[in-house]
This record gives sequence, C-alpha cells and structure tokens, in this order.
Amino acid sequence: MVQNTQRDQRRAADFVKRYNPPRIFGDFKWKHVVTVEQFERADLDILFKVATSLRRRVASHDPDVSQLARGYLMASLFFEASTRTDLSFQAAMRRLGGEVITPSGGVQFSSVYKGENLADTVRAAACYADVIALRHPERGASYEAAYYLDTLRGRITRQTVVLSGGDGIGEHPTQALLDLFTILDQKQSLDNLTITLVGDLKHGRTVHSLAKLIARFENARTRVNLVSPESLKMPREIVAYLNVRKVATIETDRLTDVIGKTDVIYWTRVQEERFENPTEYDAIADAFIMTPDLLAQAQDDAILMHPLPRKHEMGTPSDHDLLDEDTRSVYFAQMENGMFVRMALLALVLGLEV
Repeated sequence: MVQNTQRDQRRAADFVKRYNPPRIFGDFKWKHVVTVEQFERADLDILFKVATSLRRRVASHDPDVSQLARGYLMASLFFEASTRTDLSFQAAMRRLGGEVITPSGGVQFSSVYKGENLADTVRAAACYADVIALRHPERGASYEAAYYLDTLRGRITRQTVVLSGGDGIGEHPTQALLDLFTILDQKQSLDNLTITLVGDLKHGRTVHSLAKLIARFENARTRVNLVSPESLKMPREIVAYLNVRKVATIETDRLTDVIGKTDVIYWTRVQEERFENPTEYDAIADAFIMTPDLLAQAQDDAILMHPLPRKHEMGTPSDHDLLDEDTRSVYFAQMENGMFVRMALLALVLGLEV
C-alpha cells in the first residue's frame, strides 16, 4: 500500500477539529459513529439493551434475526491489519442477514495502491454500500470519511454512514462500547468499581475511548488507575476529561500498588508499530507482563480484560494457557460481545426493527 505522506496525516488529524460528529440523543438512524463523545448515558442504555436482546436471540437460533438487514450492504475498508474487529463487523452484518463487500485482495490492492486518497475511496464505497466499517492508521481518518460522506447526501441514491473500527492513536469507539458492555455484563454496574488500565496508554486508542465512556457515569463513584511507564502515560487531555467529570484517577508505574484493590484489570500491549525508533520500543517492551503469579495477587472476583491481539505482554504461551483457564479472564467473552454490540449498532444506525 502506498505510504501516506505527512501532509495527508496532518489533513486527517485536522478533521478532528473541523468536523463535529452528530450526537446520538436517542436516535441512531443514519448517524456516523466516529467517537464515543457522541454518546450520552441514555444512548448507551439503548445500545446495550438491543445488544443483550440480540445475544439472547442468536443463542436461541431465532430465525428472524437473519432477516433484519436483508437487502443491506456493508463495505469493509481496513487500511490497517485487523483480525478481530474486521471479522466481528463482518459477522455482525451477516448474522443480521446483510451482505459484506470488500476490495478483492484487500485495500492494498485497491485504487489506494494507485494513489487514491481516503475521501475518494470512501465515496466510491458509498456508491455501493449502506454502511462502511473503516479502520485507518491515521488519527482523524474516520472524521474525514464522515465529512466526505455527508457531502454526498442528496447527490446519490443512498445515505451511507461510517462506523469507525479505530483510527491511528485516536479512538476506537466500537471497541470501547463492547468493553463497557462486558464490564457491565460482568459487574452489573460501575458503582464504586476500581478499573485499572495497564500498559501502552499513550498509543492505546482502546483505552482512550473506554476512559471517556467511563466518564459518562459521573455519579457512579468509579475510580480509574492509570498504570504505565512514564513514556507511555495517558494523554493529558484524556486525564483532564476524567477529572472534569469527577472521576477519581491515580497515575502510577507500580502495578503492585493497585492490583490487589482492583475490580477490573484492562491489559494492553505496547504497540511496537507506533514507535519510529526500535530502541525506544525495546527499552519498555517488557515493562508490564501479566502472568499467572501476578493475577494471583488480584481479588477473587476481579476480571481480566484485553482487547487482543496479545504477544509477550501476557507472558509465555504456557502462561497464556494458565491465564485462559482462570475464570477471571474474560477476554474471549469480551471478543464475542463485540459481535453483539456491533450487531446492535448496525441495526440501530440502519433503522432496523429490532
């Protein structure tokens, strides 16, 4: 795939300031989803109610579920490597009865290879599909896509929306939605919970978005521990976002100080692909490693989450097996929940009768 220039990167980032995505306010229909800041607490309640219902209906093999999105098309545009998010979106659309289209051989063999910019690529997809699932390595790319899709409204037959599957080090709204759904599913509420986010908090778009969603529960008295090496601390604007909403936060590089008092442990990997200097990555790659011995220090009713994929930040393959066997590890349930939350989101933005 043709490498994006610094000018293109600045252009995408500029759309975060230029484009104001529509708030949900109880009405999801034909609205783009590019940031969790579009959601109020009531919107989350609606989304999670639908996700819970669809999960139950899928488990009972309700045949009507596979007819809900019949006749609708989703375009999958993933400019960055993905397994879980891409498959989850595709599975969600197909379980609803819709169809999925993708560039043959992936985006790298599409017109992007010839130098086509993002604006033209998403508008081309909009000529064929009702919704676009987009992942892109540049922060702000989903905002840029939403902006240019809006310019098409009234000029082509359909009204296409974009759902962000993550953009650069910015946000990953659907991952955060499924993460919050999993926490609520496991713990019933956020009231008086202590949630510990661990690892690469600087580049981790999943934790950026999840922190913002936690802040939506202002009266829940939730506490958030931010555990990372000094060089990978949570961006200051995210910490300020939590503090303004009176979410108690602790920043530390000592996990042992907080793990025994934590209800939710959210583990992340140090993202090697975000480092320009390999030496800088090597210096902190082993800063936090989850092992069975470390998890033994956690509360009996704590849960261990991870957005995956995982590498050595969860120890050796043998450690993986032992962690997987621990009933506190919920990352595979978390992964499955992603399909149900994305099914719910697709159903709501397409205005389906669920």
